[in-house]
Amino acid sequence: MLSCLLALSQAKAVLFYDTSDPTHNATAPTGTYANSGWQYEGYFGSYMGTMISPTLFITAQHFGVNSSTFSYDSVFSGTATVNYSINTAANGGVGYWDIANTDLRIYQIASGTFSTYAPIYTGTNEVGTDFTVTGRGTQRGAAVNLFPDGLKGWRYGTADGVARWGRNTFDNVLNAGSLGNLLVASFDATSGRDEATISDGDSGGGAFIKVGSVWQLAGINYGVEGLFDTNNVKNDGTEFAAALTDKGGFYEGSDSAGWTLNPDLPINNPSQLYLSQISASASAIQNVMSLAAAPEPGGAALVLTGLLLFGAKRRRGES
Repeated sequence: MLSCLLALSQAKAVLFYDTSDPTHNATAPTGTYANSGWQYEGYFGSYMGTMISPTLFITAQHFGVNSSTFSYDSVFSGTATVNYSINTAANGGVGYWDIANTDLRIYQIASGTFSTYAPIYTGTNEVGTDFTVTGRGTQRGAAVNLFPDGLKGWRYGTADGVARWGRNTFDNVLNAGSLGNLLVASFDATSGRDEATISDGDSGGGAFIKVGSVWQLAGINYGVEGLFDTNNVKNDGTEFAAALTDKGGFYEGSDSAGWTLNPDLPINNPSQLYLSQISASASAIQNVMSLAAAPEPGGAALVLTGLLLFGAKRRRGES
């Protein structure tokens, strides 16, 4: 539910239904999922960002300005790590561009250019589409059981800051008011396909869908459902964050916002993950790309003056 989503500490790393192995999918995907977005990711402090132009990367707003550098780490590039300073003078000294009525934020590097960057998705067909997602931070933790159903999912485990990628499918698009459109996916009990969700701290990582032969950026990690509890008693310290394949029978919410019981249905009711939709903001993102690529006004005036002087000298020489 959205009220619970907005109350949580927004999304560290991708965790899986099939395995608790912390090294699983911690290197570039191969085979069918080769070049499926991993190569466009980088570290922004303790979070992540996705390169979208020669000098720009996009991430989430809600964790603030997390670092003064963006790191295109060797784990993503396969070559030596390159660290880029953030251009604090960008956007007239603001230091970044926020996409209005979303959780999306774009930064520019101060010098140099990225060796690669992601194409952004501008279509309208995310729902029902498989995607890859990248995040960093928590391993899969202790099992969550509820009598008499048994296993319901797993708590968030150790925060290790390791980047991992997984897969899921977009279920729908949620209009989340001031957060704009959020793509929604569920942590289904689906084995054998690297079924994944995000957890505490995964914010800013990218999600990619395949269009033809090209993987395009479709979403940026925002958050997940939670917290959960076995009761609705305030301040008893029993609430927990978890990735649940079935949240039925658990209360969801927070002490401050209140608790709502999820009915224990005959079918699973999985917890959901939410990502800021890129396509809904494609024109605004492209506008930032144009602004960032344009020469500074002072520089443009200097060039123009130089051309005028050059013309004047030519005329004097010709008279």
